[in-house]
Amino acid sequence: MSKLSRQHRLLAMLTDTGELLVSEAAAALDVSDDTIRRDLCELEKQGCLHKTHGGAVSIDLGGMARTTRSGLLPVQKKRIGKAAAAAVPAGATLFLDAGSTTLAMAEALTVPATVITNSLDIASRIEGRPALRLILAGGEWDSRQQLFSGAAARAVLGLYRADIAILGACAVSAHGAVTAGEERDADMKRSMIDAASEVWLLADHLKFGHVEPHHVADLAQFCRVYSDRSPASADIGQTGPEFIIAS
Repeated sequence: MSKLSRQHRLLAMLTDTGELLVSEAAAALDVSDDTIRRDLCELEKQGCLHKTHGGAVSIDLGGMARTTRSGLLPVQKKRIGKAAAAAVPAGATLFLDAGSTTLAMAEALTVPATVITNSLDIASRIEGRPALRLILAGGEWDSRQQLFSGAAARAVLGLYRADIAILGACAVSAHGAVTAGEERDADMKRSMIDAASEVWLLADHLKFGHVEPHHVADLAQFCRVYSDRSPASADIGQTGPEFIIAS
């Protein structure tokens, strides 16, 4: 296992449990305690976790830069994106939120569609594909989160109506609240929801069971949730949307 893969595994394990012991991680990954300690030191320098005596405590996904979060669970995100893309009807108009899982979905699109997005990453990946009409909702550029936001970007969204808004999430609480770490990100998500006929959520399992400061919507407002694992909380599973597990 490469160092990068091992560190991604450590972050996934830490987010699942909230706390990680060096000895347990070393046994699970079949490496030495010293190797795990070095990995934790590097991840702490990147702002991904907080080291403690004998281990580390939970990362703040909402506080992480989007470029850092995008490295987590790449295989699972591709599966989620592919499953969602396969369900998009030909000719649909889509709002695509900025995020690594929505990016995976955009890359997997095979049908003709109009894509309206505030993500420069998504725009650059699908630009030039003849089956896709691209509209970029430009505004104030957020280099840390890699998205456009603000009044100008929301005004662009207000000019259109989408068949489906496809959003990512920083966090989904145990009681079904979809939240974001940044106010401007939450504002853009809400604008997409307000102007779409239906709303889908793409969220890997690391996003469930957490709360970020800015409320986006209740899970009951979503028609579908695409994930790589069923949510652990019974409350989430009873909030209304259809859960589709990508395998």
